[in-house]
Amino acid sequence: MLEISAIMNSAVEEIFAFKTCCGARAFDQNLEILIKNRGIRAVTVPSYCDIHGSQGTRRITTLMPNGDQQIRPGEVKAFYCMMEEVLWKEARELVFYDRDANAYRVRLDGSAQHA
Repeated sequence: MLEISAIMNSAVEEIFAFKTCCGARAFDQNLEILIKNRGIRAVTVPSYCDIHGSQGTRRITTLMPNGDQQIRPGEVKAFYCMMEEVLWKEARELVFYDRDANAYRVRLDGSAQHA
């Protein structure tokens, strides 16, 4: 079971500067997504998600870090991206997937669900 939380307009630039300690910059990253594995086995999550809103579904493929990310039990992984304010305001749900064909949904009111 994955628990997902999204933080729009987080201090991503400062987070990257701290995590890298070598001055990596991410000026245009304004959305931070935290995924916690509350299950008992590791879950592999690709670095994309879908946003469902009033104008349909949009796949976000620009998440950092790129590629498959393994999340061990109890571990939290952070993803970052640039999100258009207009798209975020009309979004109702964020959906991540794992390599076992499970979907993990979070309503943007903050309640996480596993589909």
